Amino acid sequence: MTHYQVVHRTRYRYDAPVSSSYGQSCLLPRDFATQRCVGSQLVITPEPEDQRERIDFYGNRVSYFKVDRGHTELEIVATSTVNVLPERGVLPLEAEMLLRDVPVALDGDVDAVHYLLDSQRAVVDDRVRAFAAECFDPDASILAGVSNLVRKIHSSFEFDAEATTVTSTLDDLFEHRAGVCQDFAHLAVAALRSQGLPARYVSGYLETIPPPGKPKLVGADVSHAWASVMVPGAGWIDLDPTNDQFVDERYVTTGWGRDYGDVPPLKGVIYSESSKTRLSVSVDVTRQD
Repeated sequence: MTHYQVVHRTRYRYDAPVSSSYGQSCLLPRDFATQRCVGSQLVITPEPEDQRERIDFYGNRVSYFKVDRGHTELEIVATSTVNVLPERGVLPLEAEMLLRDVPVALDGDVDAVHYLLDSQRAVVDDRVRAFAAECFDPDASILAGVSNLVRKIHSSFEFDAEATTVTSTLDDLFEHRAGVCQDFAHLAVAALRSQGLPARYVSGYLETIPPPGKPKLVGADVSHAWASVMVPGAGWIDLDPTNDQFVDERYVTTGWGRDYGDVPPLKGVIYSESSKTRLSVSVDVTRQD
């Protein structure tokens, strides 16, 4: 078992006073078969007049807060302790199922329907179908097709934080041939759905390893995104096209949904005359072993 402490710090600075802030976050890790969140807290400054947590439709921990006092700076700090079990990253034998057998195997699976249909940021069009078709063979295994897809996304697009924004589409990714983990995850999700495979978008963190002999820098970790595919009879397999690999015990999951729109780390509304906002984000994923 691998133990992590995750600290995600977000700070907004405004050029004019804000009278009210209403926010929603998906920053606290969820529990599932290979991950346990053993402790977490969300600290907001200024202190909110109202703060509460709920479980959304997809089982994610979503926090709501309201700050009604005037402020020019807002800070949200999520601190969590998480155990990741060694079974994470172990690929099930069922992943060798042939792609052509999937429709029959999924027949009657109501949960799969949510992740088969198009979503706003993971639209299946002719370009996505053509991209995926080069990776999947109906007479080959799901694992072979998924491995091909992860490799193809990684080799076809450059990682460039300046190429896209949080609102970019798959059309933007294909046009620029560059993007970030969010873009690559959306393409993987859409490509998998185009082949009749339920797929979801996953948000979380990845422990980064410093170069040999170098100390790990505080704040060097960032939020990460990847995709997950449902294998009939086995459950979900997570894959990371940004790094051309399957997800293992170095990954911490905060939430999942149809696409980014279901699990943004933070979103909200402010009331202010401010015309400029300075945003700073730092994340530390520290192994506690």
